[in-house]
Amino acid sequence: MQRLIVYFMSLAMTLGGYAAGAAGDTKAEQLMAQARASLGGEKNLNKVQGLTATGTYQRTMPDRQLSGEVTIDLQLPDRMLRTESMSPMGDTTIVTEQGLNGEKLLRNQRTMNAPPGMVIRMGPPPTGDAEAQAVRNARADLARIVVAFLLTSPAALPLEFAYGGEAESDEGKADVVEAKGAGTFAARIFLDQKSHRPLMLTYRGVAPRVMIQTQQGPPDGGHGQRGEPAHDAAPAMPPPQVVDITLYLDDYKSVDGVMLPHHMTRSVDGKPTEETTFKTIRINPAFKPDTFTAR
Repeated sequence: MQRLIVYFMSLAMTLGGYAAGAAGDTKAEQLMAQARASLGGEKNLNKVQGLTATGTYQRTMPDRQLSGEVTIDLQLPDRMLRTESMSPMGDTTIVTEQGLNGEKLLRNQRTMNAPPGMVIRMGPPPTGDAEAQAVRNARADLARIVVAFLLTSPAALPLEFAYGGEAESDEGKADVVEAKGAGTFAARIFLDQKSHRPLMLTYRGVAPRVMIQTQQGPPDGGHGQRGEPAHDAAPAMPPPQVVDITLYLDDYKSVDGVMLPHHMTRSVDGKPTEETTFKTIRINPAFKPDTFTAR
């Protein structure tokens, strides 16, 4: 996978322009049809109305390395929940849920086996305009996962595809398809010219942020030793940064006749920051009624 990252980060892109006419759109349709055929064909892909992908992740933060387990539950047309669990300190386990159910933003966090005096906080829920933007961001995340896995346009965020040219390096070529949706949604899909499978997805988005704050001191939040006040106020989160993000896809395996990527690497501003390896992917699982509630 590291070779793949270096390969595409060194691409000398020769883009044929943003296609606005019928010829460009026809080219995009041909490429998408070819790519969907490589993933199992229209019949098999159209049967996919949901999936559950479970595995592990490793994430690089400015001051630490995080790792844990991850599950992505997706149900078309407009439900997705990403559940992560990690153990940053000893036996302490933090479970975070984030996603979307229609117009409802899903977010929840719970901590297990935290020692006395440890406080782990999740930022306050967004309200007003911030909440509306968070819903749009979650819907865009859902659309990107649907495009990356199934090369289709989700009903929750209809997309238009146009030919974006060709990307070339010493090791091969990729066809580029531009995906655009409502608002500012835009992404580039890179399709390998030999296998026709998606190799990567690039877009502009908010950099993922994780802040872990711990408080060590008297459980009652009183003064520490020698009269020092306990520091229990959560530091302000820095403002969100819009950056270039690349999602690399590989290790394709057949699941019920559909070729799905079992390994993903996310790069932010050209630096690999997250690696996810899916151990199992199930198509059209029987979701529990409360799956998309972020309990």
